Amino acid sequence: MTGAATVERSFDPTHPRHCPDPHPLLHRMRARAPVYRHVYRDGGPATWYLTRYADVQRALLDPDVGRQLDRLPDELAAAHRRYDFDPLAALRRNVFHLDPPDHTRLRRLIAPVFSARTVAAIDRTVRRAVGQLLDAAAAAGGELDVIEALALPLPVMVVADLVGLPDGDQPLLRRWSAMVRSRDSAVIRQAGVEFVGHLDARIEERRRHPADDLLSRLVEAEDSDLIDRAELTSTVFQLLLAGDETSVNLVGNGVLELLRHPDQLARLRAQPRLVDSAVEEVMRFNGPVGHARPLYALADVRIGGSVIPRGDVVVPMLLAANRDPAVFEEPDVFDIGRSPNRHLGFGHGIHFCLGAALARMQGRAAIGALVHRFPGLALAVDAAELDWTPELFLHGVNRLPVLLEGR
Repeated sequence: MTGAATVERSFDPTHPRHCPDPHPLLHRMRARAPVYRHVYRDGGPATWYLTRYADVQRALLDPDVGRQLDRLPDELAAAHRRYDFDPLAALRRNVFHLDPPDHTRLRRLIAPVFSARTVAAIDRTVRRAVGQLLDAAAAAGGELDVIEALALPLPVMVVADLVGLPDGDQPLLRRWSAMVRSRDSAVIRQAGVEFVGHLDARIEERRRHPADDLLSRLVEAEDSDLIDRAELTSTVFQLLLAGDETSVNLVGNGVLELLRHPDQLARLRAQPRLVDSAVEEVMRFNGPVGHARPLYALADVRIGGSVIPRGDVVVPMLLAANRDPAVFEEPDVFDIGRSPNRHLGFGHGIHFCLGAALARMQGRAAIGALVHRFPGLALAVDAAELDWTPELFLHGVNRLPVLLEGR
């Protein structure tokens, strides 16, 4: 190991105190410790945080920085398993958690469902879903929690339709989605167990009565031995219950930043066509995912002048990369017309977010409709009082209370 930067222990980017506003810390780390080695537990593997755009991009492209623990030698993998408990470990056989060749095989199967052409075809479904949710909000009047009333139900409505689950499943999916976000491992595990049992029944229905949807495509692939049942179940779980955080937090963070930047909100209302670039700027400025999934150095890897030893954890900090002044002019300015905007909010390389086009569509539809339909929209609480997710990985507020007609 050479070139490892050291800083005081208070530079722990996972500490909950940084979640409401991690950017001051990330700026200091980028300036003083851009490749930062931290050890959280005595004897546990070290974690390396990357905060420069170039280093984050490099790690996301390097085949020697992977996602599968079982690609490490047994003794190195065992060191991780002693400290990491995952209540949903049985549901991790999907493209988000796998490396090639399994990642390549599974992504090839489901990529057509998320192509730009296919996603564009469901634009009407997304806008109809947003309209229904906002109609309900308008009827209730007064105060609205953007997360509960719009951001959380929207991905379930849209992705369930794409997967091929009936509308009657949506209450169950919303309940399981809330359970998966629990901090109680027993609750999270129970959600997984209930979901698998329910999905097994839906799989057998599709086997008897195929349709033009993703679930039928996956069932056919299982019958052709292109995918096994664990991979099928994990893939649907990731899409429905574990992969919607990007859309949820994108809508929540987007509405919040517009309300915190009234000049940009007025600009969007005056120029609705800017909604596309506004969504991209939310992804850059205060994106829904704070860092990439923790990765493993599968060999000794040199990044940013440091050698990261095989078996150590590598964490590319997306929020930090997206405010790197070496890439973005005035990175701390929220500019909904920013161009170019080469943010890494959806990742990079082979693990670039498969649902990016769908998340963008939902963000445009939800944010655009909300701010235009309710011209008096305002925060119902002081921004300092908002409750943020306790981890930086999923970066967003748990609730976003707003007044539909202002004060």
